[in-house]
Amino acid sequence: MAGHQGPDDVTVTERNRATMEGLLNQPMILAQEWQKCTTKVELKQALYDFWRENVPLAYTSNELSVPEEDQLCHDKLLDPLEWFICNGDPKIVIQQLKKTDSPPQLCGRVFKMGEPTYSCRDCAMDPTCVLCIECFQKSNHKSHRYRMNTSGGGGYCDCGDIEAWKSDPYCSLHQPNPEKPSQVHDPLDHIPLDMQSYASALFCILLHYCCDTLQQEDPEVPIEELRSKSMGDTYCTMLFNDEIHTYEQVIDTLKKAVGCTAKEAVEFATIVDREGRSTVRNGPYKDCERARTIIKRNTSHHDAKPLKVHVMHTTVVAHQTYALRLLSWLSEVATYADGLRQLLCQELMKTFHGSEDTILEQLMLQDTKLWKVARIQWHKVFMCTLLMDMEYKKQFAIMFTKHYSQILHDFAEDDHDHAVSVTSLSVQIYTVPTVSRMLITEHNLLAVILKTFVNYTQKYIEANKGKFHFLRMNVNGLRRFQYVLIDLRYILSNKPDEWSSAVRERVMEGIVHLLDLLSAMHGMDQVVRQVGQHIEIEPEWETAFNLQIKLGPCLTLLLDWCSSDRSLLLSAYRATMTALRKSFDPCPDKEIEVASHKTQCLEYNVSVKPVTVHCTLVRFLAGLQLELGKYNLSYFSDGLLPQHPLSPVELLEEPLRTQVLMAQVYATMWRRNGYSLLNQIYYYQNVTCQREMYDKDIIMLQSCACMMDTNEFLIRALDRFKLVRFLTTEFETSSTPEDIQLRAQGLTIMEEFLHLMIVLVSERYVPGVGQVTNTDRVRREVLHQLYINPLSHSEIVKALPKDHCHETGVEEVINSVANFKKPVGTNGKGLYEIKPECVREYSPFFYHYSRVDQSKSEEQQRKRMKLDKDELEVCPPLPPLPSLNFKNLAHLLDSDVFIHVVRTVIRRTASHIRQIFSEHSIHRALYLIGLALLEEKRHTSMGEDFHFIDKAAKGDPSLLSMLQSLTGNSTAEPHKELLAWVLKIIAELQLSKGKMNAPPPSSSKEGSKEDKEKQEADRKKKADIAQKRRSHLMDQMKAMQKSFIRQNPEFFEETSISAREERLASSSIDSVDMVSMAAAEMRPYSYVALGPMQTLAVQEDVPKVTCILCMEESDIRLDGESLVLPMFVQRSTVLSKARDKDFGDPDEIEPLFVDAHLSWGVHTGTCGHIMHADCWRGYFESLVTKEKRRTFRFNNNLSYDLSRQQYLCPLCKTISNTVIPLIPSLQGLIPEEERVMTITSFPEWLNIVKGIVRSGPIPIQQSSPEAVDLSTTSAEGSSVDMEEPCAGLLPPVGITGKWTDPKQSGFEMLHGTGLLETLGDAASQTIQQLETLGDAASQKLHKFYNLLHGKSFSFSKSVQEMIRMYSKAAYTVGLGVMPNDENERVPILSWNVCAYTIQATELLLRSKGKPLFGEMSSRQTEGLKALVRFAVVNTFYHKQNHVQKHTVRLLSVLSAEHTHSGPSILDLDLFSLLASICLSCATVPKNDKTAGLKTTITNLPIEGQHAMRATFTAHLIQILLTAQIQSHVDEESFMEQDGASNQQAEAMLRAYIAVRELAGITDDVKPNAWTLFNHVRTSCLPFLRCSAIFFRFITGVSTPSELKGLCMDEVEPLCGYLALPSDLSSLVSDDQDSSMQELIRAWCQHPDLRSQLNDPDANIIRFPIQINQLIDLPEDYSDLMNNVSLFTCPKASGAQSDSRAPALCLICGAVVCSQSYCCQTEIDGETVGACTAHSMTCGAGVGLYLRVRECQLLMMSAKNKGCVHQTPYLDEYGEPDLNLRRGNPLHLSHEHYSHLHETWLSHSIPSQVAHRLEANITLLTIDWQNL
Repeated sequence: MAGHQGPDDVTVTERNRATMEGLLNQPMILAQEWQKCTTKVELKQALYDFWRENVPLAYTSNELSVPEEDQLCHDKLLDPLEWFICNGDPKIVIQQLKKTDSPPQLCGRVFKMGEPTYSCRDCAMDPTCVLCIECFQKSNHKSHRYRMNTSGGGGYCDCGDIEAWKSDPYCSLHQPNPEKPSQVHDPLDHIPLDMQSYASALFCILLHYCCDTLQQEDPEVPIEELRSKSMGDTYCTMLFNDEIHTYEQVIDTLKKAVGCTAKEAVEFATIVDREGRSTVRNGPYKDCERARTIIKRNTSHHDAKPLKVHVMHTTVVAHQTYALRLLSWLSEVATYADGLRQLLCQELMKTFHGSEDTILEQLMLQDTKLWKVARIQWHKVFMCTLLMDMEYKKQFAIMFTKHYSQILHDFAEDDHDHAVSVTSLSVQIYTVPTVSRMLITEHNLLAVILKTFVNYTQKYIEANKGKFHFLRMNVNGLRRFQYVLIDLRYILSNKPDEWSSAVRERVMEGIVHLLDLLSAMHGMDQVVRQVGQHIEIEPEWETAFNLQIKLGPCLTLLLDWCSSDRSLLLSAYRATMTALRKSFDPCPDKEIEVASHKTQCLEYNVSVKPVTVHCTLVRFLAGLQLELGKYNLSYFSDGLLPQHPLSPVELLEEPLRTQVLMAQVYATMWRRNGYSLLNQIYYYQNVTCQREMYDKDIIMLQSCACMMDTNEFLIRALDRFKLVRFLTTEFETSSTPEDIQLRAQGLTIMEEFLHLMIVLVSERYVPGVGQVTNTDRVRREVLHQLYINPLSHSEIVKALPKDHCHETGVEEVINSVANFKKPVGTNGKGLYEIKPECVREYSPFFYHYSRVDQSKSEEQQRKRMKLDKDELEVCPPLPPLPSLNFKNLAHLLDSDVFIHVVRTVIRRTASHIRQIFSEHSIHRALYLIGLALLEEKRHTSMGEDFHFIDKAAKGDPSLLSMLQSLTGNSTAEPHKELLAWVLKIIAELQLSKGKMNAPPPSSSKEGSKEDKEKQEADRKKKADIAQKRRSHLMDQMKAMQKSFIRQNPEFFEETSISAREERLASSSIDSVDMVSMAAAEMRPYSYVALGPMQTLAVQEDVPKVTCILCMEESDIRLDGESLVLPMFVQRSTVLSKARDKDFGDPDEIEPLFVDAHLSWGVHTGTCGHIMHADCWRGYFESLVTKEKRRTFRFNNNLSYDLSRQQYLCPLCKTISNTVIPLIPSLQGLIPEEERVMTITSFPEWLNIVKGIVRSGPIPIQQSSPEAVDLSTTSAEGSSVDMEEPCAGLLPPVGITGKWTDPKQSGFEMLHGTGLLETLGDAASQTIQQLETLGDAASQKLHKFYNLLHGKSFSFSKSVQEMIRMYSKAAYTVGLGVMPNDENERVPILSWNVCAYTIQATELLLRSKGKPLFGEMSSRQTEGLKALVRFAVVNTFYHKQNHVQKHTVRLLSVLSAEHTHSGPSILDLDLFSLLASICLSCATVPKNDKTAGLKTTITNLPIEGQHAMRATFTAHLIQILLTAQIQSHVDEESFMEQDGASNQQAEAMLRAYIAVRELAGITDDVKPNAWTLFNHVRTSCLPFLRCSAIFFRFITGVSTPSELKGLCMDEVEPLCGYLALPSDLSSLVSDDQDSSMQELIRAWCQHPDLRSQLNDPDANIIRFPIQINQLIDLPEDYSDLMNNVSLFTCPKASGAQSDSRAPALCLICGAVVCSQSYCCQTEIDGETVGACTAHSMTCGAGVGLYLRVRECQLLMMSAKNKGCVHQTPYLDEYGEPDLNLRRGNPLHLSHEHYSHLHETWLSHSIPSQVAHRLEANITLLTIDWQNL
């Protein structure tokens, strides 16, 4: 399409308007009209006219992405454009293009926020080379050492980029086709010419339209071409995002400015944060301007930058929204064909509106003026077009480099994250080797980048000093500008393969600018020792170290560049020396003499003058000097040094000052300088900085030591440490104040000097210093870290320095120095332990040890010496051979000054002179002597001179003789092994040289052996004496025991019988079980808990328990102070089979009949620690008082919620929210002779039940006011009655009770007691007269009878109060309502919590494969025992009319006449029904009277047996009705069964058919009888197990031994224990009593049952019920990341709809958007996050979430309580990877996941959360409710 002028614009406009009205819905016709335009100008006018009218109509909401508007835009605005480009049907044309297209092999998938990425550690050129999910799964890298991470947004997949990978650059999807020859074709050849013409013109117009629209300066009116004639007063207030203001500030401001609700403000703030801007008000200009003013005013306090907010016309917003949609469409069009992408690239490279800048340059320079989504869309266009082609990538890189300085300066002033800035695209170009090398050579890239950084940092340089001086108030821009150093690292990662003169010149220009930066850093943050008062304000030091940390990897890489080219190395060395000369401050010198050696030393007192740890130029020079040896060069080589170089003395100065500073800090001379100096010293030696700071200083000191005479070096070092006078003999006798002060500090400084000497001599594990490799260096680092203690892989990696690729090299060496010990259990992790053969390589003075590490390592060495007694462990390891330039390093050890220093230290130690010696100094001296001896041995063997022995033998006394004198010295005693080894080596060397002048060390060795033998004899003698004394004391105790037995024989006669039982009881957790077991050995029959054949429960002695608060022992009694157990009551869905079921309104919940799905329940648990009720009450009140005193801002800063009555157990810190009273054994409350049990048959019992239900609840008769109170007196001295009608316990009345007539005469009632016969006729006449007085007298007689008939129960007020407390807690927590003791549902919750807890305990034991009773923990045993006994007693503490009402309804299920009035048996959980019936049966009225607790206990065996049989039969009917059994027959198993079993199976099959016929179910195929029989036995097992637990703790009857161990078939012993027939078919056969058959028929013919069974969609519980599991997780964590990566926020759409933190619920598998304002909801008037909201419905407030992108396990126990736990995914080293910091491949640990499952099943998550909150108080500050 030519560029000449077209027709008049008015004509075009009129024609376009005519077509719009008639052809708007026909994209093809509209496109054809546009194609008639002959020029680009004409086409632009047509499109602008079309957009002017239709864009405002399409986008009316002023929001970025509304699905309806997006669809309308696609249909009405974008489809015509596609028709225009394709000149036909777009679908057909695009399909044809893809067939003929030859797209590039590069994948180029643009990553979204949080999308998983993968990098191969073996094959990637650097960590920035990553793969997308699809390419990674299809590549060979999955079997390599890969690293996974999540994308921060931006960037694209590098699959197919051969420059990004060392090997395997292609996945199988992008593998080049070998059948097609790789010929270079022009992609435009596949695009028709007309299509090229249309596409070029359209792309040009669209790009200009998007630029103009998105970058327009006046937002109140559209640009002129898009401005319509009539514009209404429709504006909006647009709020823009920044990274300064918080969510809360924005929300509060919006509520004031626009009058919105808090929820609306949260939605606005969420959109602003996600998309970069949001409309907060729509309306007239005045209203919008008013809102803008308020927002500006409220966010500009304290000189803060206000929020950016504009008033924009709605037309402008519509066009900007459409422009963003166009950019997304252009990115999509670029993928249709490579030719279209080429055309789009060409248009981006064209000039913008005729200016000098191209469109691309314009966008780069205007990037900071756009908001977040606009930036992201433009960057996506760049990545889908320019960066997909190497040529255009180079052009992009050239333009980016051209404007690099301006782009980075704009970014520094911006407030958006780096990820949404155009600067983030630097990684796409500077990491490409060919591109970066081209830019360095042709565009001087290194100089551009470094000059940009140097120019920006000029404002931080002090004018008079030329050094950086940072203040805390003005470094924010510098922090952002440090991304320049990351770009520098990218460039330096690609070292040139060949060095040309041009490359050298460009690199040298960059080094010159780097030296300018290093010069400004050199000497910054100088400190002067405070001697008067403590420093007032801590100076700013963090910025300098942050700069050093960012610059460190760049310096390491640049040194590697310099070392690869000799010419560049020499140039850099000279330039650095010249720069250092300019920065070095000259000092006067003075002459110092030590050991008859004199030398000139520079005068500088570190304790007086300024000193710094930042000597960057010296360290860079040290790095360069280290590389000189590679080319056989040295400091003294000809032509190396520039004019006026620094001498070795001057080079030595600044690193030495830093070492002196460290020594003085350790000597506490700088205490008044505050923590800032301590922090600097710490980071100076820390692994983060040590490579380019501390290590380089040591290298420079070693280099200087080799460049000068060793004596002169040591003298200068001693002078700088101020130790010259300290070493003189005059100092030992001086008493001047200066010397006294020096004596106090000089000893520590002396120790540090000796430590430095050890470091300089022995640390040669740096390539260039010693003849070692980098692998040797890493190996030594790992060895010394492991010597302290075993470490995990992550701990080792953390302790090692990393290179620019974040690699440590530990994998290459770890197996040579350590053995891997796999983790044991779920709390441990894999550890590496040092190999025994590597221990001898350990040095206690390893220079990367901190002082703490050194102390730990020495302690470890002492422990090893006690075990192994290997003297070689204490000897110094032989350092490696030095390199040529460092050959003189070992001669420090045979210098005269060194001999003088160690002689002085040893002499003072041997002579104990004036306390100027120490154990540390002698240790270091001996270690140095050991190193000297090793060097002498090596030099002698190599034929080289080394004179340590010769010089040590001189003097009077000589060093050797003084070493001999140290034997037996108390100060040297801790190092006697090292001393012995030194003397031994001296003897060997002297022997080899033929010198035996000194006394033979062997004598000392022999002497030491004699000393050892003497010490051993002394120890043995003391041990014998102690043994004899113990024997004498034992004899005395035995004699006293015998004497006591002789004096008290009767006592031992009584106790001898029960001695064995007492021993059993005292050694067992459950004393009842053990005593019963002992009794059972004499019984011929098994244990039976129910029925007339019930086994007599052995009465347990009243145990004495100790209160954990007052530590007093007490008995468990009813009439005394109550003892309580801490309990935690919680709602639960752990057993639920219908998790999505709504709980409903708490006030309307009917909890009587528990759903068969167990949709929810109430669980209780305990820690098992006992307290007095009063002690507990005082403890809880103290917590409340303490919380009230807490300041407001620290309120709720607890791991528990006092408002919910929560507290922590005082002993174990387990969370609790109530207490439960301990009640003695129920059977022990009634003497055996008073247990009168009326035996009824099962049919009679059913008839009684039917009569009770038929008659309904009977009103309770109230006692008259005159009633005499004959209840016993409580322990507290007050008369205590249980609540009516149980007061005084009326005569036993009940369904099967003995006394059934309440109007029995008093004469008859008292007859037989023996009282009337004793008193005579007068008493009988009196009794008969009393009977005529009416009911009041009759009631008195009844109470009087109770006193005569047996003891009454006496419940103290304390016990009653605790009973009510627990009952209230179960009600309030279980239903989530306010306390109400009068509510009729209160007793129901007590029954339900008992049943649910038993079911949960049984399920937990079954899931772990444990026996029912044998391995039940003491906590479970004590908790269930207390809970069941409480539930029995608690029934009598509630209104009996309520209890009777519930009982009648419960029993209606067992009444054939009334079953249809209630739920069908398929809707019921029958164990809960059984528990409720048994716990409430004693209150069933009879003749208007209520039975008491004694009746319940007495008749429970009979009533429990009948209730058990009835409910178990109903459970069998459930199983038969819901069975779905295949007809497959296992012949072998069938043949193995005996005849009786086959008969039972056949009977069960007949019952199966009959029951299903009654229910109206027809089966086409009958199941196999034996399969059915086994199915029934398996299905009923959980019910039987729960029932056994229930009746075990009610009756106190011990359980059969089969249930205490693993049993192949538990049904038989369970049925025997529960008094059920072993033949289960007999319970449902036709041979039963007619009343039972009638009941079965009623169950099967329930009106709801048939519809449930015939409905295929009905959620029917089928048996056996499976244990709830956590969701299945993939083995590989990368698969899990892939599965969740596509999750989008359900409340967001558009470009930023990806969820930032998706969380996977491990309970149900749902994925929610966590920690995001967008998905917050409101629950009970409180705003909560998605995780919290989901937990309320899924887990009743308890949640388990796996935050996939962070690799975190989130545990939640309440709305505002949670913690972070390690995930079940571990790497090959047995470690989790929180936040994917290491990125190692993770695999599912089934052991950890099973443990997590067990934690969930055991309802232990709240306890886990509380424990972690207690252990880590920072977790309390997290707003867990927002997750």
